Amino acid sequence: MVRETSVALKGSDVPASSTDADTVQRSIGSRVGEIIVNILRIREMAMVVLILLTCVIMSIFSPYFLSLANFIAIARGFSMEGIVVVGMTMLLISGNFDLSVGSVMALSGIVTAWFMVKGDMPPPVAVLGGLAIGAAAGGINGVVVTRIGVNPLIATLGMMAIARGCALGFTSGHPVINVPIGFAWIGQGSLAGVPIPILIMVVVVLVADVLLRRGRALRQLYYVGGSPKAAKLSGINVNRVVFFAFVASGVFSAMAGIISMARLTSGVPTAFAGVELRIIAACVIGGCSLSGGEGTVAGALLGLIFMALVTNALTLFGVSIYWEGVVTGTILTTAVSLDMISRRRLRTS
Repeated sequence: MVRETSVALKGSDVPASSTDADTVQRSIGSRVGEIIVNILRIREMAMVVLILLTCVIMSIFSPYFLSLANFIAIARGFSMEGIVVVGMTMLLISGNFDLSVGSVMALSGIVTAWFMVKGDMPPPVAVLGGLAIGAAAGGINGVVVTRIGVNPLIATLGMMAIARGCALGFTSGHPVINVPIGFAWIGQGSLAGVPIPILIMVVVVLVADVLLRRGRALRQLYYVGGSPKAAKLSGINVNRVVFFAFVASGVFSAMAGIISMARLTSGVPTAFAGVELRIIAACVIGGCSLSGGEGTVAGALLGLIFMALVTNALTLFGVSIYWEGVVTGTILTTAVSLDMISRRRLRTS
């Protein structure tokens, strides 16, 4: 009897130890799963994963995708939009947006080119004139929205028509050519093999992202976008913050337009039509919300990189460029819809 009992006890010990091991493995697996889920909940990390997956898929279907020349071409292509994304991110965080960025880019580039070609002004003065045009357009948008109370959709839509009309009327629809070759270095030159527009974009994005995360003044954008009433009660001048965001959007748009003009060595009045939808789509994909209070510059740039990869994929697959608008519209609609669905779930949970 004793021997049978001891055998039974030994037999019962084996499944107990195996059960403990299984429990430990399950707990470790669940913890790892929770860590992965929490990482992916960070929009920037989710975008990095999505971009890497896109790169892997594209490298399978196209041998030219992973070439250094292709990546430089992609980065050069979205470098100007990457600068505009900074201003749009600030606006979206504050609960606003700007549909006039494309027209302001074109107008600022034309004014800068005209100052150099027709006005015979030195490039630094001409650039300041172009930046002033962007600041003025953003300031007008800010006054119309904050002081008069016009909806940002109507205010910036009106500025989009005004700026585009000025660009076309000022030049009679013709490009401003013969920009000085020395100035073209800003858009065509390179430093250590890296194109200058990419370097400018990286500097602007890094500085803006750090200031938005750590700067006390720019942090007010989140408070204003999250709850304007609460921000006002806490002593924040809501109208001033929103006005500053619109001015910043205008200045960054002008900067991008001037760099693009230098790259093309001419100011084109019809340039950048429809770029505002691409910019807003990139920001929303990267974590900005149309309701305000959320988003980062880094996330918006990652969203822009993803859209640039999609556009490059269409090119490599031989898809007509005229279908790009369909893709951009689909991505924008999907991103906004997913954002609204996630917000609705958070409210009900």
